[in-house]
Amino acid sequence: MLTGLLAPLRLPERVVVALESLADAAENLDAIRAALIRVRKQTEPLGGLLPTLHDLQKQLEPLGELLPALERLEQGLGTRLDALHEVVVALEAEDSHLSGAVGELGGELAAMHKTLRGLQGDVQSVTERLPDPSRGPLEKAKDALTASGD
Repeated sequence: MLTGLLAPLRLPERVVVALESLADAAENLDAIRAALIRVRKQTEPLGGLLPTLHDLQKQLEPLGELLPALERLEQGLGTRLDALHEVVVALEAEDSHLSGAVGELGGELAAMHKTLRGLQGDVQSVTERLPDPSRGPLEKAKDALTASGD
């Protein structure tokens, strides 16, 4: 249609094609303009975030300096934990040894108590065989030698 209107002007065909292309693009300008306005409205609040992000970056800079110190601290703690682990293993071995020794001592004490009970029985038996203190020394000797009592 544009070709018919421009024919009296006798414009070259290339110009006519370019003008038609511009006319088609102009029809899409409203949609593009609306999209640009929508994007601008959505991104306007982001401009206020830039100072906040800059401040946050400044606050985080000292943390970057702390990272090597934290790594050294971690290595030191790892070394200490390894040493502590070795001590715990040694203590567990000693505990096991001590538990065995205590068990052996318990057995020995039980044997000593058995022996002491036996000795107490022997002392009781001998005490019962002693002559009566109210009788004379010859009677006591005779009773002790013959094991005859009351």
